[in-house]
Amino acid sequence: MRHLFIVFILFGNGLLCFSQQEAIIFQEFKNDKQKCILPDFSYAGYHYGELAPPQITENIIDVTKNGIKNNTKKDQTKAVQQLMDKVGAIGGGVIYFPKGIYYFNMEADDKQFLKINYSNIVIRGDGNNLEGTVFFDGNSLTQHDISPWLSPALIQTGTQLQNTKSFWGIDYPKNTTNLSDVVSTNGRAVSQEIQEAGILTQIIKSAKKGDEIISLKNTQGLHTGDYVLLGLFNNDTSGTLIKSIIKPIKQFYDFEVSAKNAGPSSAPSYQWLVQIESVNKNNIVLKQPLRRDFDLKYNPVLAKAPMLTEIGIEDIYIKSAWAGYYCHHGCEGSSKNQGEEMDYGWNAINFCRVANGWIKNVAMENFTSPLYLLDSRNVTVTDLEFLGFDGHSGIKLYSHAADNLIENINFKNNFTHVLSSEGNAYGNVFRNVNYKAASGQPGFFDFHGFSDRRFSPPAENLFENIKGLGKISGGGAPNNLPHTANYNTWWNVEMADFNATNSEVFYSWQSPLKGLINNNLSHQMYPKSILVGVYQPNFKLTINGSSSEIKSEWIYTENFNKGIVYPLSLYQSQLEIRLNKMNTKKE
Repeated sequence: MRHLFIVFILFGNGLLCFSQQEAIIFQEFKNDKQKCILPDFSYAGYHYGELAPPQITENIIDVTKNGIKNNTKKDQTKAVQQLMDKVGAIGGGVIYFPKGIYYFNMEADDKQFLKINYSNIVIRGDGNNLEGTVFFDGNSLTQHDISPWLSPALIQTGTQLQNTKSFWGIDYPKNTTNLSDVVSTNGRAVSQEIQEAGILTQIIKSAKKGDEIISLKNTQGLHTGDYVLLGLFNNDTSGTLIKSIIKPIKQFYDFEVSAKNAGPSSAPSYQWLVQIESVNKNNIVLKQPLRRDFDLKYNPVLAKAPMLTEIGIEDIYIKSAWAGYYCHHGCEGSSKNQGEEMDYGWNAINFCRVANGWIKNVAMENFTSPLYLLDSRNVTVTDLEFLGFDGHSGIKLYSHAADNLIENINFKNNFTHVLSSEGNAYGNVFRNVNYKAASGQPGFFDFHGFSDRRFSPPAENLFENIKGLGKISGGGAPNNLPHTANYNTWWNVEMADFNATNSEVFYSWQSPLKGLINNNLSHQMYPKSILVGVYQPNFKLTINGSSSEIKSEWIYTENFNKGIVYPLSLYQSQLEIRLNKMNTKKE
């Protein structure tokens, strides 16, 4: 163990003194990471954290020299779209927007948004402030008739790979008949349809957590660098697979329809978006180790997952015409359409089906849901600022979002769900986040559960070096609970001063859970969470009514209410360990 030392941290008018030492769970990870419950987060970010997003200096196309005008309220959407498609068709390039205001989606009767459907496209501005490059979004893009929660953003990728009508992923087995309707948050049934990821082959040999080699029935059509979905199916009516994913939960509430139905419907509850390192006869080597055991009893499969790559958005200020009238799921007296627009109608960027992309030095003002990462992996999001009116979801990781890195984020406005994850979101890292809403509204960590009946809740995501957010909270429709699966981790987090009513860290909104809430058991809706170095300077946080350390089948805490621990950044330390091992092997 490293020597103890003293760290002085200034909070308000007081000087607090915290003893800092290397966390025991980190020592266990270093000794044997396969046996340690702490996940390995080191694969997050652009090219698995091994490279920084590039600063491209070649093939730069100035839009003002290609018929696109700034500082005029004339809609430029179609002209920019034509230019992007032209550049994309010849291999890509940097679409450069000099300083000025560029107006998009200005026609209420002809709504348009920018669609990136080619790899190697970079949208670059000349400054992420009002004196730099400004993208102005003139109208809501709410799709009221179907899946409003998937309404497009002003900048939307992958529309030729995946439309905005439904989720994408591995479907139920073809012979499945035992299906039931699932009710969404707005009271309507979600379509049973899904944009199906076609299964290519079966996995023919069980593999363990940490393995990188997968044996397949055949490797026809697979190539080095391909992206695929690895899937596991429930193989019995009791839902053995889903129970192993959200352990130690053994029984489900009546309203937890997705979890209850997973076994009887043979749902593919585990789906992980991953990349192939190499192909050798009937084996493939993955770019990173398996996150869990792949037992043959779960009928493991491999499905195709075409992706766009090397897409970047940088140095831009994005602003909308939204008036900012917001209440979560609509205000009293709001119509259905008004409520949907408040929640989903004003979105700035949606990276859908992007791998090894980046969003950097971008400010977003007056968007109700400014940033989605949907079915994307290894995207680095860095140096972002959110401001303007309060809204619905700040940064949302949706569906199969995996191993993305979100860092250096500044919130000046509030969102009902500030940092949000839903569906099969695995291995994502949120770090260096500062939240201070001008409205004074509290901000929360958020999890929305399953997202789709075929999926499972978010697991193994890291939140580190975050200041100003309050409770770990959960939204989502009742049928999509519990809020999370296992091993989501909070590391060196200073919670906000939220103790107006109680000091419990975890909160679950669902009214049938009053017994859980009254008995301080909301943390059981976030099973096997890991909290290390989580504290609040002005009062003692509690879990299950206790401010002491808890190590149980439900939760692991260390240095709880005591301050920060070493390493200050779990992500950076795990990345250094992995890169050192890689370099040693090369030598």
